[in-house]
Amino acid sequence: MGMSHFSLASEDERAKDATSKGHKTPPNSTNWKDVLVELMAWLALLGKLNTRERLVKKRIIPAELNKCTFCSNHSEDINHLLLSCQISWRVWKAIAEELGGQITCPNSIRSFYADWLNQRFANRTRRKLWIATFFATIWSLWMKRNGIIFNQEKLDLNDLLHIIKWRVANWSRAWEENLPYSVEMLAHNFHAVPILFQ
Repeated sequence: MGMSHFSLASEDERAKDATSKGHKTPPNSTNWKDVLVELMAWLALLGKLNTRERLVKKRIIPAELNKCTFCSNHSEDINHLLLSCQISWRVWKAIAEELGGQITCPNSIRSFYADWLNQRFANRTRRKLWIATFFATIWSLWMKRNGIIFNQEKLDLNDLLHIIKWRVANWSRAWEENLPYSVEMLAHNFHAVPILFQ
């Protein structure tokens, strides 16, 4: 019996393929990915993600490599990479605006998360959608950063925004199984998703 190759990217592709074929849950899907997303967000909120700045402090990489993966204009600390970098902030603003939310850029990802959670919504499902969007965005930014570093991926904001919308749409379909729309339709019409959960 041979060993199969496992990666998050391959599992993402399997999930997208399965969803496009009409499966409500991708085959062999478990909650492992939810746990990874939550763990990554938790590490970010604690300041423990291995950004370039952290790797320099651990003497794993030289100080001259401590540049933001997205903009190359700032050292890559957690708050810059996931929040205040001009690229990251454009992503956060675009996603929040599509959902009808108002956000401001505080000085840390931790205070941003607290502000994000303090938004008021008409019902619990819309609040869940808003919270899921935080996790999808922070996860997607981190995964894109890693893709650029380890797989020489290019940064395409439209593609990144679509991936975030796709993730939120995919997760939200689990809450409303009777929605007559595919994940892809929800992702392409993301601004209308909150209306479906009124």
